[in-house]
Amino acid sequence: MAKISFYGSWIDLKSLNEEDRRNYKISMFFFFLGALCWGIHLSGTDLGFLAAENINNTSLSYTLARFAVIIFWFVAIIFYLKFYRNQDELLKRWHDYVLSWGAISFVSLGMIISLFSPYLEFSPSFYEYFLAFAVGTIIGGFRFHKIYLS
Repeated sequence: MAKISFYGSWIDLKSLNEEDRRNYKISMFFFFLGALCWGIHLSGTDLGFLAAENINNTSLSYTLARFAVIIFWFVAIIFYLKFYRNQDELLKRWHDYVLSWGAISFVSLGMIISLFSPYLEFSPSFYEYFLAFAVGTIIGGFRFHKIYLS
């Protein structure tokens, strides 16, 4: 079973059996490939401070990159679920705890961002809300470590 390390931030791969390690590594590999394709997609969009000028973001290369994101992340999810099903109750609790804190931050910090955005002349997009989710998962990992592991 997986050992949760670095103050609840990640799992120790050395603590996994061979099949679980394989499934986890394949999942993260396909997630990374999808993230690279996601970066290609973002290079053709307007993010405010990175305006995509004179770019045909409906070209074949961007379309293929967007399909690759879907395919790679679908494969990553399949292998992650194979990994997740074999884990003990502690890792499943950690997983749910961290994701719950991410969701709480997505809603609460996202609400604060959206309420103050008209006064700051700022138009929040998905990426600011996702950043709020990421902050929440980090907080959730630290809280899980403090409550259950230390």
